[in-house]
Amino acid sequence: MLDKKDLEKIQEELEDYDLTREKMFESSRAATRLSGWAIVQLHRNDVKDAEETLEKAKGTLTGLRRLLVARSELNSAPTVVVAFQEYTEAKLLHGIVTKRKLLSRKQIGVEILPYLLGLLDFIGELRRMVLNNLRKGEAREAEKNFALMEDVYEDLYSIDHTAIIPNFRHKMDIARKLIESTRGDVVTEIRRLSLENTVKDLSDVLARKK
Repeated sequence: MLDKKDLEKIQEELEDYDLTREKMFESSRAATRLSGWAIVQLHRNDVKDAEETLEKAKGTLTGLRRLLVARSELNSAPTVVVAFQEYTEAKLLHGIVTKRKLLSRKQIGVEILPYLLGLLDFIGELRRMVLNNLRKGEAREAEKNFALMEDVYEDLYSIDHTAIIPNFRHKMDIARKLIESTRGDVVTEIRRLSLENTVKDLSDVLARKK
């Protein structure tokens, strides 16, 4: 028969674990939501609001880290990884929007896994920027952002041992397809703008000859 004190201790440990787990889910979801909202704000050019939202996300993640100090086995929980991954994506977008700078892992302050996965998701944000550039007729900016998409993908492709990272290869496949479709969008729009300018120049020449 098991010792009753031992059983009581086990029960207390399980209750503490369950409580920590629930708090982990709550904090992770909050941080993910805040980072996602910051991304929306950045695409709207609401930079100041986005920075305030990112600070809130950072504070939430700091609290999450403190919570998991005694429960290190939960650090690799999917919801925790996603929270830091989404924050990474938002910080990367902020760095490009405000300083045209691709932030390092150290500058963002996250672990390797969420940084790499965040970079892959960031490629999707760059596509969104390219499409916005094309919609506004900013062909040169579109080309710059597309070039960054390719650079990030190629750098990630060059890394070895990524098979041990869950979802990495799947996200790489998605990123490759995004790059291919974005390339087509950029080429088509640049050709259209070139043709439009040629027609305009020809019209100006004919108008002067009249």
